[in-house]
Amino acid sequence: MSYEKVKSISIEENKVFINSHSNNDTAPYSNVEYPYFSKILQEKGLRELDISLLKEYESGNLQGGINKYTKALEVLYYVLKEEYKPFSWRNEGEKYEKAKVLRETQAFKDLLFKALNTKLPKERFIVFNSVNGYYVKKETSRHIFYTNNKDEAKIYKFKEQAQRTAEHIRGEVVLK
Repeated sequence: MSYEKVKSISIEENKVFINSHSNNDTAPYSNVEYPYFSKILQEKGLRELDISLLKEYESGNLQGGINKYTKALEVLYYVLKEEYKPFSWRNEGEKYEKAKVLRETQAFKDLLFKALNTKLPKERFIVFNSVNGYYVKKETSRHIFYTNNKDEAKIYKFKEQAQRTAEHIRGEVVLK
């Protein structure tokens, strides 16, 4: 399934432009107006545009970039996770069917708007491996790299993220 890899999103002259390219295309990024989103902006306003863009990120159709939508996704997954559970398209079986219906409600739009307006927690975490006495510096899909310098340690925004790594290496989560 393809998706758009987003570099940036901008609004110019009441039109929405997305600088992106398809994940299954080798063409370079291009800044293109998206009439669908422009129409939402013009007819329903910025709030509805933000909700629509976040919904596309949440469903996986738009990915990447460092913007308010990727930050709001983190808020959904880690801060508002209990409120988000009934709406998650990752539910299985009967729960998925219920989630499909719930995703079309005003309650889902309200949750997305809440995520857009919730600030990320200020606490940051690092992972210490007490077996070897090192901190996690970097993670890839196959390797974990370590450092003995606490200042070079990988910083996690959420305790759950750090906890996953700590469990994998039998380490401990430390407040930064």
